[in-house]
Amino acid sequence: MSKVCRILAAGDWDADGIVATALITYAQEKLGKYPLECQGVVDKTPVDPDRVKYFLSSLSGNYDLVVFLDLPFNDTIRNICKMLRDHFGVKKIMYVDHHITSVQRIKEIEAIADTVLVDYRSPTSTLVYRELVNKGISIHQRLKSFVEVVEYMDTGRRVPSNYIKLFELTKMFSKALTVERDENLWVKIIDWLASPAPLPMPLDEKLWEKVKISIEQRDKEISDKAVELAVAAVKIGDLRFIDARNAWKKRGVTALASRVSSILKSPVALLANTNRDYSLLVLKASNGRAYRIAKFLVGEGVALDIAGHPNLAIVRVPRDINKDELIQYLYKGVYYAS
Repeated sequence: MSKVCRILAAGDWDADGIVATALITYAQEKLGKYPLECQGVVDKTPVDPDRVKYFLSSLSGNYDLVVFLDLPFNDTIRNICKMLRDHFGVKKIMYVDHHITSVQRIKEIEAIADTVLVDYRSPTSTLVYRELVNKGISIHQRLKSFVEVVEYMDTGRRVPSNYIKLFELTKMFSKALTVERDENLWVKIIDWLASPAPLPMPLDEKLWEKVKISIEQRDKEISDKAVELAVAAVKIGDLRFIDARNAWKKRGVTALASRVSSILKSPVALLANTNRDYSLLVLKASNGRAYRIAKFLVGEGVALDIAGHPNLAIVRVPRDINKDELIQYLYKGVYYAS
């Protein structure tokens, strides 16, 4: 293992993307076993699905492997993968994801990637962890615990008492990155997670105080708006529909939908505008019902495509969609998904 390999890990900003990238970093840099069997240097970069088109602008090239982690596959990423091989000297591509879009387009991914781990039933970090286990590669306990915490978060299951502190820490990291969108902080958190040795917390006291204030303000804003919107929810079977197109024009639509669902204690469909030529319908429903309703809407030609997860589906719909017509389709979708 004399050769030093160069790997680029491109992961999402959220907790799942962070932990998945930490797993790759540990297995490659500390162990030299995965994804490549060589002593490797892992460059890490966060990739925003909405800004992935700028991914190539700062890429140096000549990597032995580029790993995409927790990113819903789309046409832009497909074109990027082709350019990585043709113009940037990248030898291999690995794609790991659990978004529904990637599952639907897995044949396209398999045509351009050397290693593909795509499955909607588990978080991306769990997919990486299982692959490591299958190859007999051991992960240190702290990192393994974060994998388990992300799985609880992703599936919506009750977090056991012995994981509460890690759960709160994971949420803190996610919210800090949502507020700061700081690439250096993203890398620091991953290095902290990947290291088996005790390290100082990646959030220093001064930064955390700043982030904490921003988080509290954002949480209060979302909570206040969720209470306001919950009152106007339209009942569709056990689903509650909220038209938030004129009420919410910021990021955090999925968090808003989740908060409304928590207040109403019922599944939710929340419609919100974007700064693009489409609106988003966020479906929050357990046991995979969100995906089944979304799939029905796509089949009926109401929705353009599906992103998100089985229990939190995000579909693009025409910006000028008629609310009454959408409600009628949701009535049918709820029946279809039951």
